[in-house]
Amino acid sequence: MRIAVIHHTIALENDYGFYVSDMLSGYAAWLGYEVELADDFIFKNKGSLPENAVIGIDAKATGGFGLRWWYSAKLPSILAKIGADVVINLNGILSTAVKQPQLLAVPDIGLLQNPEAAVAPWQKLARKNSVAYANASAAIITYSTHAANIVGQTTGKPKEALHVVPYTANSEYRVWQWHEKVTVKDNFADNKEFFVAVLDDSKPDLWLDTLKAFSKFKKWQQSNMQLLLIPKNEHAPIYVLDKITTYKYKDDVQVLDGLTLKEKASLVASAYGLIHLPANDADLLPLAEALQCATPFVSVGTENIEEFFAGGGILTATGGPEELGDGLITLYKNEEQRSEMVENANAKAVTMQRDAIAKPFWDLIESLAK
Repeated sequence: MRIAVIHHTIALENDYGFYVSDMLSGYAAWLGYEVELADDFIFKNKGSLPENAVIGIDAKATGGFGLRWWYSAKLPSILAKIGADVVINLNGILSTAVKQPQLLAVPDIGLLQNPEAAVAPWQKLARKNSVAYANASAAIITYSTHAANIVGQTTGKPKEALHVVPYTANSEYRVWQWHEKVTVKDNFADNKEFFVAVLDDSKPDLWLDTLKAFSKFKKWQQSNMQLLLIPKNEHAPIYVLDKITTYKYKDDVQVLDGLTLKEKASLVASAYGLIHLPANDADLLPLAEALQCATPFVSVGTENIEEFFAGGGILTATGGPEELGDGLITLYKNEEQRSEMVENANAKAVTMQRDAIAKPFWDLIESLAK
């Protein structure tokens, strides 16, 4: 079976697409499939492609016109060259000119519900043609039952064609032992306890709200607690870095970028708690990672978060800085409640192992190919 996976390198806003691609590639490689990019794949094999392969195809277009042309004219040609049996579209866009069965990922239902959420050209195209793309797809995947219900209501796609493939954490995220956490604190936090937050690079307001919440905690508890801020993609917003220079508790705040996957996982696993402010409806991966590490969190009680992560942390009504600050205080002073959250996280993590999610997803792909 040859699986074509369509992605957009420039679509940094699409956490879900990158996650699905990573999970699929890892599982396919474990099954013995070759995993390559289309250009490299065709060049290396020169027409003699292996039967079992996952072939990544980058939609090399940026503007709306370029994307429409690429999907309608370029993509069918590429699929013919590689002999794809099934096509997985990760950005909510597909080609109506493609004959192979297509699986459509809806990466963020916010694009369907709120016109202002569609900013990038690929987002606008996905929103504008959501019904047509849904009708042309053989099946649709998305990240939660709540999201799947919205997709069904918005596009009219029948329930049996909607599938939930939830976020799971990379295997680097695990429960760390006490002596391992001591080493992490020594390397990153001056041997002090710390909260950690993984925040969207393009949302400075989320960074500022996190700092305000930490201020409330520090006013209540004049401790040595640190705050480690990790950009989700590359770098913290310049505006936020400037604000930190005059922040009252700046000596207890660090912005850490350029981390390896293992370093990031070690920080989440060693943190006293994770602060999570979702940048959009689909921003759930940091919570899945915290869950796998049995690290309690403070976040906002959205339908998606309650569906998968309730009991593993403190959920606030709005995610405002005052509520977040209160959540941090509760997490710190109520050790019994925190212990219960750790136990709940361990129990939930057992049901959300990546391989356990990847297997039915793979079965779905095979059924479409047949």
